[in-house]
Amino acid sequence: MKTITSPWKSDFLELVSNSKKSIKITSPFVKENICDEMLSAKQTNAKLELITSFKVGNIYSGSLDIAAIEKIINQKGIVKNYSKLHSKIYLFDDKEVIISSGNLTYGGLVNNYEYGIYSNDKDLVSKISSDFNLLSKNSRTGKLDISHLEKVKEIISKIPSTETIKFPDFNIESPENNYDTIEIPDNTISSSLRGWKLEVFKCINLIPNQIFTLNEINKFENHLKIVYPNNDHITDKIRQQLQYLRDLGLIEFLGNGHYRKLWK
Repeated sequence: MKTITSPWKSDFLELVSNSKKSIKITSPFVKENICDEMLSAKQTNAKLELITSFKVGNIYSGSLDIAAIEKIINQKGIVKNYSKLHSKIYLFDDKEVIISSGNLTYGGLVNNYEYGIYSNDKDLVSKISSDFNLLSKNSRTGKLDISHLEKVKEIISKIPSTETIKFPDFNIESPENNYDTIEIPDNTISSSLRGWKLEVFKCINLIPNQIFTLNEINKFENHLKIVYPNNDHITDKIRQQLQYLRDLGLIEFLGNGHYRKLWK
């Protein structure tokens, strides 16, 4: 075990290039330039899996490059979304690991003062790998594909360039702290959705609070039954569309049937 301090990009790329089977990363923020270097250094047969925080606010603010996600997927990598992610873990062949404060960005690997540890301890790495796999399979973790990226790019392209993310007053006791909620004009999202996705989105938008429950959205079942009279699985369709909106970075699964809108 040893400490890792900034800059540590060369350590990272060396571990990437030496990985023969797998590279597993958790990082909320990801930038295209460092991903280009990572993908160039990666061996062809090494499988890459990234878990990130794919929120429309993160993408709009520039903290997460959608082009980076697109390149990883196009090179047969796996990208998943866990919206509450904050950890930065870098696993190589399930034999070596870096745990760092640094994101998968030039700031995180080069410019900022970051601090972490490297280890090849078998028991420790095995535990971290197991935790990564559990997070990857978590019910709140969704898998992204190119269609999700295209839809998010469409939504973001419609946000007026004068829009800025407004940071609310800090309130540690508020359950509806909207620190990563983005202000988007009412029709920006709805104009990019169709069919079931649009109808469920409109129902969510009618709920006044940022945090809402499954029971609240299920109250729209009768309305949705009128819109889709031939569908006998309304409840299942609602859950399916909630997962889709999560994977677009528009809602966050909080657990126990609670959700949070990431727009207002």
